[in-house]
Amino acid sequence: MDNINYIALSRQMALWKQMDIVSNNMANMNTSGFKQDDALFTSFLVETPEAVGIGHTPLYFTEDYGSFQNFAEGAFEETGNTFDLAIQGDAFFCLETGAGEMYTRKGQFSLDADGKLVTNDGAIVLSENNEPFFFAPGEKEISITESGDVMTENGVIGRLKLATFADNQKLLKVAGTMFENTEGNAMTVGNNNVRVAQGVVEKSNVNPIEEMTKLIKVQRSYEYVQQMIDNEHDRLSNTISTYAQLA
Repeated sequence: MDNINYIALSRQMALWKQMDIVSNNMANMNTSGFKQDDALFTSFLVETPEAVGIGHTPLYFTEDYGSFQNFAEGAFEETGNTFDLAIQGDAFFCLETGAGEMYTRKGQFSLDADGKLVTNDGAIVLSENNEPFFFAPGEKEISITESGDVMTENGVIGRLKLATFADNQKLLKVAGTMFENTEGNAMTVGNNNVRVAQGVVEKSNVNPIEEMTKLIKVQRSYEYVQQMIDNEHDRLSNTISTYAQLA
């Protein structure tokens, strides 16, 4: 395979990765607390014997080297549900899971059969003491303050563990709305610059119009590169046929 096809294929592979990311964003545009991803690309230079000397240029290939997580705050939507919570500011709810402590912006919680505050997937919502929140069967007057204090008619149960990280880009997305911290990324608890809203959910920060525009552009770029590959294949086939006839 010649250099033109190698370059074109490197571009196609990068476009395929971008298409996967954009499609996942669109699939989660109605998922509360979802954070949009964007693909990152670069070109890398490859010198060949033909690229040496004046008037010759090296080959540039496309490489997708990662993705950028957009942690911009999504719009807030009032639900009136007691255990629907949203964070105003840069922080995450802390969850206890079978795989260790995880973090999320999706604050749609409920009570399990034991009266613990959990996510829809059963992960336990943690307090600042790293303990679950338990509610007695008879407790009805449940309120959560802006500072994250969880209260009933019997008093304060605890305060929500709200985590802030030195670099959100170092968080590893392990599920649609759940993140895992990575080594060396400092975490602090109890940021005074964040507020908790009760009866509210944070919607996805995906802009569907922008993502649809991206998807159309990616598809067209992919088709253009494929056409270039097809044209190059036809050119080589015609060249071989011509030489065969002259031989």
